[in-house]
Amino acid sequence: MNDESLTLKNLTTIKQQRMQVCEEATKRTKGGLVFDLCTSLELQSVELPREDALNKAICHAAVLDADERHALTGVRFHCYARPFSTVLVGYRFRCVALADVWMHYASILSLEELVVLADALMRRDGRLNRLSLDHLIRELEAAGRFRGKRRCRQALRLAREGTDSSWETRTRLVPMQYGLPCPEVNYPVKVGGDKGYRYLDMAYPQWRIAIEYDGEHHRYFWKEDNRRREILEQQGWTIITVFHEDLRDEESRARLAQRVAARVEQVTGRPMPLRYRSLEQLADGRLWRYEAKNQS
Repeated sequence: MNDESLTLKNLTTIKQQRMQVCEEATKRTKGGLVFDLCTSLELQSVELPREDALNKAICHAAVLDADERHALTGVRFHCYARPFSTVLVGYRFRCVALADVWMHYASILSLEELVVLADALMRRDGRLNRLSLDHLIRELEAAGRFRGKRRCRQALRLAREGTDSSWETRTRLVPMQYGLPCPEVNYPVKVGGDKGYRYLDMAYPQWRIAIEYDGEHHRYFWKEDNRRREILEQQGWTIITVFHEDLRDEESRARLAQRVAARVEQVTGRPMPLRYRSLEQLADGRLWRYEAKNQS
């Protein structure tokens, strides 16, 4: 399993390849196609969810009337009762708009991957940023009733703007599932001199604890990473490094949560008991309001 999120260069290459496939499919239709789900994401340079039951090798298209579906090799049609917005990509490919794509995925993805996809639409990198959290909230509330709307609301309670990678999102959810508060994402720290700010993947600034996800690409920048961590430690920060293996299964995630809790206990001098909750429980509206009130 790949432990890396895709760069803009990777996503551009995937987009170009998908455009060729979509071009061939479009030639075989009279009225054209409206591309949806993973096909729309690829055409709009968005990283695909990791868990996806769809066949990504073919094209996926959206229709509002079942009669619009027809046998077309290499294309699967999805019929929706609710109208959806569309955008034009590359001046010739009509795609379902990303907010609607995300809502269409609600009946396909796990809650975790729906959160990951929402974060992927709201990247810190302006070249990869597609939507804001406010935009997703507005589109969801204006959508009316549909299958998966409750799951979308749950996902938006857990989603965050300004992330850098899908694996950082998956890392962020772990301490939350075990009762720790949500860490701040890409927290800026002044490093002094003319170097300006450095951004921590995740942080508990009140305890000066940082959580850094190290993917495969970090092996090429290990000297820079070590110097950065040395500076942060000199400023009183504790760095918890997370690798792909720490997220491999539930046992590994539990150990990661215990590592974070142990650091919090060292700083605060208070015990930090852990209690596992599913993401569905964590995103429950009543529990969310209760904990937000008690953490304020």
